[in-house]
Amino acid sequence: MKNSHALLARRIPRTEVVVGRVYIIHGRNGGVGVAVEDEAGFLGYRLHREKFGRHYLFTEIDWEDDDFYGTAIPLRLLSDIPPADEDSLLAWLVEREAEHSDEIKAGWREVLGDIVDLDGGVQEYSAPVAVSLGSRSDY
Repeated sequence: MKNSHALLARRIPRTEVVVGRVYIIHGRNGGVGVAVEDEAGFLGYRLHREKFGRHYLFTEIDWEDDDFYGTAIPLRLLSDIPPADEDSLLAWLVEREAEHSDEIKAGWREVLGDIVDLDGGVQEYSAPVAVSLGSRSDY
């Protein structure tokens, strides 16, 4: 772990996130997401996810909303207005991820350092590396 504290220090606070707006996020499964709120009041980000060659919409919960499942950290508000229907939204999110890929990768490099080559190559390192954002009580 290189500097997760710096990444968390520049996150947009939950109270400033606007549902329906688009954010660059540092998340497990995507880098651009539309802020949404579920029936229970949890804030999440609707994003593009690819798994085993299948592309679909997925919601990642905000870091501040759930100690276990909260994995999305909003970093920057985008001025874009997302499409309303799901098929268009999925294609649109893929385009936004490509457009902002350098910024998305920079967030991962900020946390992981040089242990991962985000451009498709293989990196070698001599010692096991544990990656953790630490205890939530640290923030």
